[in-house]
Amino acid sequence: MRSSDLASGFEARLDRFLEHIGEALPRADQRKKFALYTVGLLSDAERKSVEPLAAPTRPEAPDAAHQAMLHFVGQSPWDDREVRRRASAWGLWAATSRGPVRGTILDDTGIIKQGTHSVGVQRQYSGSLGKVDNCQIAVTACIFTDHDTLPIDIGLYLPESWANDAKRRAEAQIPSDVVFRTKGEIAREMLRRAHADGVPLGDLLLADADYGRASELRDLAGELGMRFAVGIHVTQRFWDDDGVWIEPMSAGEIAGYVPPRAFRRLSWRTNTNGKKLSARFAFRRVVLAEGDRLPDARDHEIWLIMEWRDGDDGPHRFYVSDLPKTATKAELVRCLKERHHTERMYEDLKGEVGFDHYEGRRWPGWNHHMSVVLCAYTLLVAERCMAFPPGASGVSAGRAHRRAPRAARPGLGADTAPALRANDTAALGTRVPDLRSDTRAIPAGLQGGRELTQ
Repeated sequence: MRSSDLASGFEARLDRFLEHIGEALPRADQRKKFALYTVGLLSDAERKSVEPLAAPTRPEAPDAAHQAMLHFVGQSPWDDREVRRRASAWGLWAATSRGPVRGTILDDTGIIKQGTHSVGVQRQYSGSLGKVDNCQIAVTACIFTDHDTLPIDIGLYLPESWANDAKRRAEAQIPSDVVFRTKGEIAREMLRRAHADGVPLGDLLLADADYGRASELRDLAGELGMRFAVGIHVTQRFWDDDGVWIEPMSAGEIAGYVPPRAFRRLSWRTNTNGKKLSARFAFRRVVLAEGDRLPDARDHEIWLIMEWRDGDDGPHRFYVSDLPKTATKAELVRCLKERHHTERMYEDLKGEVGFDHYEGRRWPGWNHHMSVVLCAYTLLVAERCMAFPPGASGVSAGRAHRRAPRAARPGLGADTAPALRANDTAALGTRVPDLRSDTRAIPAGLQGGRELTQ
């Protein structure tokens, strides 16, 4: 497919996408504002907060446009979960055309803020920022294939300084059922919600130590039929797999008994500069220690992976995985390092669709903004997939199609909808009955043609 063909079809696909998501919005005025807000996020506007996005939609009355958009984002009642679910359905249609979902990544990123009034803001550590700063923390769940990363849910971490302050809760319009939850609890709820909605989560669950240290997450992975490869803290304790130790040892203590020569250099990918990324690793089969209880038949051997990065004076990063005993060391490392998908995703979310541009202070507005951001990013992912279909060659890279806020256009004809690809149903597999059997959750252009069988 030529680039010109893609460009000529983008207007039609955009309309079809907006119609698809708009079915989750109960009122016509909400659907109109959603379309305007989405197109604004997709535009080349330098700042993508409500006011600069609203002004071009009514140049003759920018203040009125601003107030109307503020109401849509901050006050208008609509279901974030259903909007995100429909966005996931569209993104899955596109992403799985290039290969099946391989896994799910739980992570978080910081959003730097000025002042103390934006909901959830405080001085706190952000791994993405690499320091303590005045910020909000957004917890994310995303799925990945060999080629694409698709965010499926975003949640705001609400510190205890907010959750337990009645005045701040009232000012930020935080619902009464929203209580303090750790980032791990938020992430696990996202995982359960996605599973309940029929989103294919893949076979592998990845997370850093802030999430992987919780046994509840590792247990949940097993309940959902997934393997895990997650970070842990240096203090996590283990028993040996031979049953010889008389007391458990921490990951750090175990690493202290591993001679430097036992650490093997392994590379996992080549970066954009053509440099192979590598570090030294050591591996041990262990059993997780649960409190003071001795290991028994309920416990299973897993991998403990110790990473010694160049420039460090020893191994300072530790992981556990229940991948099979037969997994090679290279396979274990490659699986762990698949978390790099979120780094690019966060860069694109912040640089392309205004993820961190929202200036409102209240809970409903933050969540509505993130829902529209997720939709806009999903469309970009889908456009990249169309630009690089399986086996495509000679198609220039470049960013996905971008455009300024649109004027009114004629309605979309059915003949301009994206065609169903032969491998759509195979790629989606059998783990997404809700997304396939409920035709309301399937892009309109896919509801005809080949039957989506159970």
